[in-house]
Amino acid sequence: MRKVLDAYAILCWMQGESGANHVEDILASAEKEEVEVYVSVINLGEVYYRLAKSRQREKASSFLMDVKRKTFPWKAAPITNTRVWVAAKLKAELPLSYADAFAVGLAQELSAELVTGDPEILAVQDKIGVSLDSVLAAR
Repeated sequence: MRKVLDAYAILCWMQGESGANHVEDILASAEKEEVEVYVSVINLGEVYYRLAKSRQREKASSFLMDVKRKTFPWKAAPITNTRVWVAAKLKAELPLSYADAFAVGLAQELSAELVTGDPEILAVQDKIGVSLDSVLAAR
């Protein structure tokens, strides 16, 4: 089984918000190689800038170092030309942020469940062609 985490899910987990335990369980399963977990590097960048903008610069810097060291049990999906154009098309057609479009596009590409709680994504779940694993349902 494959799962894609978006920035919403990662931030939920990092900040101990409701649904964090669900993300923790997914990451524990990834460590045991029971599930493959992917994150677009665009979404990793989104996590960094959201932490930094919310006056959590130390946490943002620590996150960036851990990403570079490959500390987390996910696979960082690099940006390719194909992924850029898929995300651009999704952004043009749906009310999604550009970063969210990368998460959706990656889930489509990998036939993976998208782990999120992002209201923008949840609002268009019937139009994106991927299964969602909502951290909100796991509260």
